[in-house]
Amino acid sequence: MRFVRSLSACLLAAAAAGAPAVPAAAADDSPTGVQRDLDRLVRSGAVGAQVRVTGKDGTWLGRAGKATAGGEAPVPLGGRFRIGSATKMFTAVTLLQLVGEGRVALDAPVARYLPPGLLPQGDRITVRMVLQHTAGLHDIARDLPQGKEFVRRRFRHHDTEEQVRKAAAKPVDFPPGTGYRYSNTNYLVAGLIIAHVTGRPYADEVRDRIIRPLGMRHTFVPGDRARIRGPHAHGYMARTDISTLNPSFAGPAGEIVSTPGDLDRLLKALTRGKLLRPAEWRQMNRTITTGAPGARYGLGLKVQKLSCGRTAIGHTGGIPGYATLAFTTREGGRSVVLSANLADWPADERIGEPIDDVLDDALCE
Repeated sequence: MRFVRSLSACLLAAAAAGAPAVPAAAADDSPTGVQRDLDRLVRSGAVGAQVRVTGKDGTWLGRAGKATAGGEAPVPLGGRFRIGSATKMFTAVTLLQLVGEGRVALDAPVARYLPPGLLPQGDRITVRMVLQHTAGLHDIARDLPQGKEFVRRRFRHHDTEEQVRKAAAKPVDFPPGTGYRYSNTNYLVAGLIIAHVTGRPYADEVRDRIIRPLGMRHTFVPGDRARIRGPHAHGYMARTDISTLNPSFAGPAGEIVSTPGDLDRLLKALTRGKLLRPAEWRQMNRTITTGAPGARYGLGLKVQKLSCGRTAIGHTGGIPGYATLAFTTREGGRSVVLSANLADWPADERIGEPIDDVLDDALCE
């Protein structure tokens, strides 16, 4: 299952003011199979789910399940959610813009842009390696507490530089540049590079380079802010509502809050050349195999071959309480954004198959 593999590697009423109020379409108006997939997703362990599918015939919004466990209100269409590792697209684009400005070199060692001694192998790890998960760095997400212990600590602040130091003290998974393994530590490093080069927090750069220029009014980088502002569905962990937490443990690797409409806007901007120059867009799309069937990885970009032969580009995301899918066809003619609010975390593996089917059914019609 493609999504189960990617999710395990990741981090973990109608819409009211602050989210677009769009009525739900009837199930028989949906793209082939997508509503059925959503219903199966809820039966497989999600409390609820919402999806946005955009194609030549316009945009369709669908949903299934509820906004809260045991509640009656439906998932708010266009509501906010934690996008998890889909944050990596924002971080990668920001760093690639700095490459385009001549302020960062993709094949330069990261030690050039980091505090001295932060990464013992920083002179052998390049910027490209951290963006493509070929640096071999230990994934700090593996060290996060689970279950009730995570719930107990969910409001703690996590310093990005300290997290990188802790990860760097662990044995590497492989020598830099000799393999592929998804590691959230890579994108914590990427965020530190952005901050070092610009003299500003990575969150400010993401806001000023991507969120504001694209008019993503419902997207924000929360930092230590625990609450999701505006309409949103609730996810759970160890029978506890986990939608309110301090996401600083995820940082540049997975902390952003967004909506289906805003993520769709990001995907369209990418494919239409509004965020990166052609040279940097080509670099983002230079992929390597991940070992999963039909799956490759670029620079902050997942590439998946679909059953119909089309290629989907975008990213998945997982963070306690939520699972995300945000993909478009390479030419940008069709896109899908899904958010599932989960009954527990880590996610039940059964959710992987219907989420994969949403991707395939939405983009292959």
